[in-house]
Amino acid sequence: MNEFNNQVESKNDNETLIKRSVERAAEIQSEMEKVYEDLHENPELGGQEVRTSGKVLKYLESLGIEVVGKNIGLNREGEKKSQGTGIVARISGKKSGPTIALRADMDALPILESKKNPHISKNDGVMHACGHDIHTTSLLGATKILKEMADKGELDGNVLLLFQPSEEQTYQKESGAVQMVKFLEEQGLRKDINAFFGLHVMRDMERGNINVKEGVQLASSGRIDISLQAKGGHVMNAYKSPNLSSIFSKIQTKLESVFKPKHDKGEMLVASTRVDYPKGGANVLPSSAQSPWVIRITSEGYKELKQEVITEIKSVVSEVLKESGQDEVTAAYTVAPGYRPTVHRDKALVDIAKQTSKDVLGNPTLKEETIMGGEDFNFYMEELRGRQIPGVFMMVGGANEKAGIERGDHHTPDFRVDPKVLQEMSAIHASFVINYFNTIKNQKHD
Repeated sequence: MNEFNNQVESKNDNETLIKRSVERAAEIQSEMEKVYEDLHENPELGGQEVRTSGKVLKYLESLGIEVVGKNIGLNREGEKKSQGTGIVARISGKKSGPTIALRADMDALPILESKKNPHISKNDGVMHACGHDIHTTSLLGATKILKEMADKGELDGNVLLLFQPSEEQTYQKESGAVQMVKFLEEQGLRKDINAFFGLHVMRDMERGNINVKEGVQLASSGRIDISLQAKGGHVMNAYKSPNLSSIFSKIQTKLESVFKPKHDKGEMLVASTRVDYPKGGANVLPSSAQSPWVIRITSEGYKELKQEVITEIKSVVSEVLKESGQDEVTAAYTVAPGYRPTVHRDKALVDIAKQTSKDVLGNPTLKEETIMGGEDFNFYMEELRGRQIPGVFMMVGGANEKAGIERGDHHTPDFRVDPKVLQEMSAIHASFVINYFNTIKNQKHD
């Protein structure tokens, strides 16, 4: 009977804390909007988030949060900086409880923002076109809520706060997550972490929609650069001398015919967004050109499949050069070091995430979809030195068509989400922690 009473009391306490976190998130919404607007107007590229990091540190210090690590990461060129931008902070609850790590990314993108957007970027050619400013702000909001609970002795565990740079970097060694994991391991913090949790706002989903699933949710991400060399020349010889523009068009068409069926099945994406040429006038046939190709695979066997894809790409290029009769053109390939892995989401954590979304949003539309997006959050859940830490990553809808904030793509000049999603994401962060700690406590009682 005592055990039953303990479980009922635990359930009631849990519901009270979640209700309070939702109410508190609504109360601090206007404060969080000001933080978000400031971050949105002052975006910084990966490895350069100096101002952003400073703002985060100042906010954490105003709450009396313990900062256990700062200046973490690499600069944009991949060299060690004297002052990095990554931050690790800690909210200490009951020492006997578990430790959960919450992560937000801080970097922006090299995109010129549309002048139609509100609070437009003051840094021309750089903008938050993927919602990382929303992520950073919502984690700060959750930090305030959780710290207030900890101060009252209501937090049944400890929370690590990871403010991460350089999520958008493709190469593994430049990934902000890799650098954060390295810091956690070196400082002996990783051994105490029991779970990771992350959120991503989605412009292509309405508010009130959630996407979270067990198993593979995000694609692995790799890259190969194709380089072509020719003798170059005058445009008047465009049909006699090798024309690299024409050749790359044929390569593009051929590769799409090979890989698009696999994309349509949700298996992989092989695509390029551009061809780079050296400077030259419109009347010059370039002597060199390079095209980066992204490889994304939604399979646990992505490492082996990636090698097969690279082999197929090389075969197609050789075939196009042979069919074009371009013996004078040579091809070279550079495979980007590392990859973004595909990691299974833990079922127990997915269940907690689903319940949390219901607790906060009431009656959300729950989706369980795998998408071709890549995320270096996956690195947190990779096995390292014989230990793999479970984690879950949840997508939260940020569009609001009734308010004129329509659904659309990420990484575009007109990227925009409803800032009202801040209170939802702040509450989800905090409530997930509460639900997770309660689940662990009940397991101990069982």
